[in-house]
Amino acid sequence: MFLIKLKILFLLAATAAAKSIKDEELSSLRWAKQYSFEATKSSLTSALVEDISYWRTSKKCRIDYNKGATKMIFEKGSRRGSPGVVYKLHPETTEEYTNKMVCAKREGKPSRLVKLLDILPSTDDFTHVGKEILDVGEVHKFVYENDEELNKKTKKVLWASLDKKSYTWIPVKLEEFEFNTWLGNLKSHYVWNIFNYKNEVDSSVFDVEEYSCNEDASGAASKIDVNNKLHVDFAFEMYKDAHNKQYQDENEHEMRRKIFEKNLRLIQAHNLKNNSFSLGINKFTDQTPEEMRRRKGLMRRKEGEVGNVPFPYTTSKIKEIAETLPKQYDLRLFGVISPVGDQEDCGSCWTFGTTAAVEGALARNNGGRLLRLANQALVDCAWGFGVAGCDGGSDTAAYHWMMEYGLPTVEEYGPYKNKDGFCQIENMTVTYPIKGFTDVTPFSVEALKVALVNHGPLSVSIDATELLQAYTGGVLYDPSCNPSALNHEVTLVGYGEQDGETYWIVRNSWGTNWGIDGYFHMSTRDNSCGITTEPTYVVF
Repeated sequence: MFLIKLKILFLLAATAAAKSIKDEELSSLRWAKQYSFEATKSSLTSALVEDISYWRTSKKCRIDYNKGATKMIFEKGSRRGSPGVVYKLHPETTEEYTNKMVCAKREGKPSRLVKLLDILPSTDDFTHVGKEILDVGEVHKFVYENDEELNKKTKKVLWASLDKKSYTWIPVKLEEFEFNTWLGNLKSHYVWNIFNYKNEVDSSVFDVEEYSCNEDASGAASKIDVNNKLHVDFAFEMYKDAHNKQYQDENEHEMRRKIFEKNLRLIQAHNLKNNSFSLGINKFTDQTPEEMRRRKGLMRRKEGEVGNVPFPYTTSKIKEIAETLPKQYDLRLFGVISPVGDQEDCGSCWTFGTTAAVEGALARNNGGRLLRLANQALVDCAWGFGVAGCDGGSDTAAYHWMMEYGLPTVEEYGPYKNKDGFCQIENMTVTYPIKGFTDVTPFSVEALKVALVNHGPLSVSIDATELLQAYTGGVLYDPSCNPSALNHEVTLVGYGEQDGETYWIVRNSWGTNWGIDGYFHMSTRDNSCGITTEPTYVVF
């Protein structure tokens, strides 16, 4: 009888255990509607360790780094209501205050709703592979693998326990791997150890009323932690809104984000050094090298090709005049410089530089009356002189065309179009042909100043590097420039002095939302970026 009872008890226990396992198997892996936890995130490929706290509801989430020093709060957007908002709070210490919490916010747009920042992965594609014993006891193990992207394989391993009361899962540990299958190496390996998990959230953790949260569309580059993916993601979202960036698909979005991060690292590394100029985030921070080449467009003139009007100053005369020149000079004050233009993605810099030289020379000739001349005519019409419209051209070719046809006004020909167009020069009633152009004595700061004061503005060729791309202010001195690899045509309008260093005042053709309202200051040292190699001015 005892053996029979023992057998019955064994069968009942086995049935109960089987039922428990079956219940767990029937409970799909899913997260609670609201939860909070703390975590330690370790990168086994970069040795970076972060402590993180996280809160999430269906409409809001918050993530804290470095024991709450940096906070990010997301309010989810919807198409029928608010597009959402993101807050970022961080401490700042200055001579006036210590560890003051500063808040910046980014509001969503109907075309780009704010999404919640998830730390826990989507559970849809994980596969249950059994159980393992961790420090917290026995837990379930899930695996996700994806190798559909070219040269990239992703693997995630998740350990979680099942709450028997609510039948929701409690995350314990997460490992994330990314492999470069082409090179056959491990690109990144992160481990998240998760603890203090709770299925409830106090709504007060999302309050920002005590902080003065100002709109900050661009974000200071120096305040972004480039080693923190979530920080870079936030900065990139702000960047897209500030510059109204729209990308075709997720692939382009990821490509742009990587370029943004690369350039951000360049900007921060540069600004940490004692340089005479600063770099910053601008509309070009997500651009490829090929796209930036389209922002230039200078073709080198033929070897030995020079201006048809000789430079009228000997070396001794240049030296004599240079001693009487003012310490600072700016042609913008004389009303002979037209507003800054933007060549956009047409390689037409060669038309902006030369047209400005013609406008200035014409204004000097007619008593200071500045006419806006149509550089679009050069883009459309000068192909027979060895240029290629938006695919580039040379200053000499532009001058030779203008010697034969002359430039029409913008009023009659039409404005710049950022595209190749039909030539209309035969339909113009008035044009302004030039007599020729003069090459200033090369590699001479004194000769260039003399030419600028007496004949400017000048069209000058430079080597525009990635440092110029990110320039925001100061005196640009870039030793990486190649003075013989000239690729960009700009306009020299003046010179000045700052902190004991003399500089050229240069008008660019990248719009007023770049540099110093479209201008930059270039050092006069060492033929900086080739600026004294081939300067020219126009003769009427």
